[in-house]
Amino acid sequence: MAKISYLNEEVFWEDGQGRLIPLSQIRTEDQSKDLMIESIATQWKETQKNLIGLKKWVYAEIGAHLGILQTKYGSKQKDLSGGITLKDYSGRYKLQIQVASILSFDEKLRIAKELIDSCIERWAKNSEPKLVAVIRDAFRVNQQGKVSIPRILGLRNLDIEDEEWKRAMEAIGDSVLVEHTKKYVRLYERDEAEGKYVALPLDIAAL
Repeated sequence: MAKISYLNEEVFWEDGQGRLIPLSQIRTEDQSKDLMIESIATQWKETQKNLIGLKKWVYAEIGAHLGILQTKYGSKQKDLSGGITLKDYSGRYKLQIQVASILSFDEKLRIAKELIDSCIERWAKNSEPKLVAVIRDAFRVNQQGKVSIPRILGLRNLDIEDEEWKRAMEAIGDSVLVEHTKKYVRLYERDEAEGKYVALPLDIAAL
């Protein structure tokens, strides 16, 4: 809701530029829109808080279950961060925890790019245009100025017998950095008619 101030017993709302606007000069529809968005934001943040609590609870429950199994089988492994799939007794529900590595590249990617450019220049007359286009497209940056990690790493799957190219692919492999890992928890329910598992998303955009 807009920040409210009182001057000489008159009500003012603060706009996005910090100006105080008399309430009497603010259109009724703008006032109602302000209240609507405030109501949505309040409910949204409360739901977000509940989802965070749900996620922590799910991990705690799974951790407790794994702890029981460790005790039973005498395992002392502390790191249980890997992916795991759990199903209920009937197989109706499937719970998955997946771990994804968030990757980036260091300065060796630039060296790889220089080697690749050298290859393309050397191959100029004899290379397949479509192949060159694929290679160059791999280094295309997005609006944030970042390259596509899958496209860059995908270059290593190209079967090219060339020593300079191989050095470039080695540089790409050595340039990969694991910034951090992120856990994802997903719940699926089996569609009895199709026999397939269908995700039960909590992402509001997917509902």
